[in-house]
This record gives sequence, C-alpha cells and structure tokens, in this order.
Amino acid sequence: MTHRPFATYVTGTTDEYRLDVVNDPEVDTPQTVVYFTARDIDAACRQAQRLLDAVDGPADRFGELYVHDGDGTALYCDTIHLPA
Repeated sequence: MTHRPFATYVTGTTDEYRLDVVNDPEVDTPQTVVYFTARDIDAACRQAQRLLDAVDGPADRFGELYVHDGDGTALYCDTIHLPA
C-alpha cells in the first residue's frame, strides 16, 4: 500500500476519497486531483470512473484512487482506467 498525505480539512473521516488523474507515466505528478466522498469502495470506484471520464485529457489517462485513513494519510485503493 502506498501511504501519501491526504490534504483535507476534514479530520476523522474515512469515507473521503482522492482521485489523482494521471496522463503521464510519472504518477507522482497528477494532471488533476479530485476529492469526493462515497459510502464504500465500490461506490468510490464507480464515481472515480465517472470523474476520470469527465476530466479533459488524452484518451490513455488513468486515475490512482486513494482513501483517507482518518489520520491524514492517503491509502492506495485502486487504479482506474478509461474503458478502451
């Protein structure tokens, strides 16, 4: 699991997710970062897919999905790809 800071002003929440939209091989420099809430990981993955589709960029972009652990750390959940 990747542990990265989760820049948020909401403390103690674990239903907040972050999608780092990437269109470059270097995942540490996302094109866009989107924060949102979801009731569980399945709902977060579906929402992340919609958000990724809505962001302008090349057809080969993908998103790295993270969840807030409640203590300010982002825990890696999944990689979301646009459908081919």
